[in-house]
Amino acid sequence: MKRSPILLLPVLLAGCAWLAPTYHRPQMPMPDKWGTAQTAATPDDSTWWRSYGDPVLDGLVDEALKNNDDLALAGAKLQQARAQYKYAFANQLPSISVAGADAYGRVHLKDELPTPHRMSNLGFVGGMLNYEVDLWGKNASLSKAAKAGVRAAGYGHAAARLSIAAATAKLYFSLRALDSERDILQRTIQTQTELLALVQRQHEVGAVDALAVQNVTEQLDAAQAALPDVEDQRGKAESALAVMLGRAPQQIIEQAMERGKNIDELTIPIPTPPEIPSTLLERRPDIAMHEQTLIASNFNIGFARAAYFPTISLASLAGVNNIDIDNLYRATTRSWTLAASMAAPVLDFGRTASGVKLAKAEKNEQVILYKQSIRTAFREVHDALLEQNNAHEREQGDGGKKTAAEKTVELTQLRLKHGYSSRLDVLSAQVIEQQAELAHTTALLGSLDASVDMYRAIGGGFRLTAHEKGKRE
Repeated sequence: MKRSPILLLPVLLAGCAWLAPTYHRPQMPMPDKWGTAQTAATPDDSTWWRSYGDPVLDGLVDEALKNNDDLALAGAKLQQARAQYKYAFANQLPSISVAGADAYGRVHLKDELPTPHRMSNLGFVGGMLNYEVDLWGKNASLSKAAKAGVRAAGYGHAAARLSIAAATAKLYFSLRALDSERDILQRTIQTQTELLALVQRQHEVGAVDALAVQNVTEQLDAAQAALPDVEDQRGKAESALAVMLGRAPQQIIEQAMERGKNIDELTIPIPTPPEIPSTLLERRPDIAMHEQTLIASNFNIGFARAAYFPTISLASLAGVNNIDIDNLYRATTRSWTLAASMAAPVLDFGRTASGVKLAKAEKNEQVILYKQSIRTAFREVHDALLEQNNAHEREQGDGGKKTAAEKTVELTQLRLKHGYSSRLDVLSAQVIEQQAELAHTTALLGSLDASVDMYRAIGGGFRLTAHEKGKRE
C-alpha cells in the first residue's frame, strides 16, 4: 500500500531544530589538584548521613526527605516541567478532531429530478486533521527546550534533597550540642554553688579575702545567665528541626524531638573531594541544573528565529453528507478536502528581532549563572577543606585539654582522700574541667558541621550516569 508523503511529514520533520545554535559547553580553566589537600577514593555516599552512626539521625533525614515542604515544591516543579514537555512535544504532531454539523432547511434541486421539495435535515459527520509543517524547527526547538527543562527540574530536585539532608543533619547536631551544653551548665552551677558556699565560710573565718568571694560569685552568675540562653536555643532548634521534617503544627508545639547518641558518641567522618577536581561538575546537581537551563535557553533562540519565516499549515477534512440526517450512515455522498495555508511576516515593527535579542540575552544570562555555579562549587569545596582541617585540629586540641582537666580532677580527688588537698581544690578543678567540656562540645559541633559542609560541597550521593553525561553534551 502506497502511503501519502503528507502522512510522513510529522516523522520527517519532528525533532529538527534547524535554527537553534549548536550548543557548546562553556569552558573554564580547572585546577589539576585541590591545592595541598590529600584526596583519597571517596566511598559510596548515596546515604552519607548514615556514616555518623546514629539511627535516630538516619530516621530524621529519611522523614525530612519524605515530608519536607521545599522538597515537595521541587517535586511539583518537576511535574510541571514534565507536563510542559509533553505539551510541547505534542505540538509537533498532527491534531485529529471530529467535526459534525446539522442544519434544517429546504434543498431546491432541478425540477426534472424525482426529489420532493420538502423541509429536510442537512447533516455532515467527519474527521479533521490539522498539522503545522515545522520546516524551520520552531516546534522542535520548543520541545527540546522543554525537555532540557525537565532535566533541569530533575537536577533541581536532587539539589533540594542534598540541601535538606544537610540542613537536617546540622540542626540535629546543634540540638545535641545544646543538650550537652545544658547538662554541663547545670553541673557547673551546682559546682559553683558548692564552691561559693565553701569560700564564704572561709571568708567568715578570715582564710580568704572578699575578692575571692566576689570572683566565685561572678562565675556563678555567668553560668546561671548562660543557662536560659541555651534553653532558648534548644527550643528554637527543636522547632526548626520539626519544620524541616514537615511535621504538623500540633507536633511542633507538643511533641518532643527524638534524641539518639550524645554528641561525643557520634562518629565524625572525614569526606574528601573527588581526586580530579573537574569531576566536581558531575557530582554537583546544581551545576547540572544550570547547564540544562542553559541548553534550554539555547533552543529558545531557535524558536525565536523561526518567527522570521513563514508558517505553513495543512488541514484535511473528510466525512459523509446526507440531506436526511436520519439516514446519515446510509448516505451515498462522501467528501474530503485538503487545504494548505501560509502566513509570512512582512512588517512587525521589530517584534521578531526583539524576541531573538531577548532569547540571546537570556542565554547569556544562563551562561553567567552556569559559570557562577562552578565558581561557587569550587569555593565551597575549598572552604570546606579549610573548615574541616581547622575543626579537626581544634577538636584534637580541646579534646586534649578536656582529658588533662579530667586527669587533674582525678588526681585532686586522690590527694583529698589522702589529706593532701582540700575540698576547695577539688571544686576548683571540677570548674576547669567543665569549662573544658564546654569548649570540647563546641569543637565537636564544628567538626560535625564541617563534615556535613564537605558532603554537601562535593554533591554527596549525586553522580551523573553515563546516559545523563551524554545528554549534557
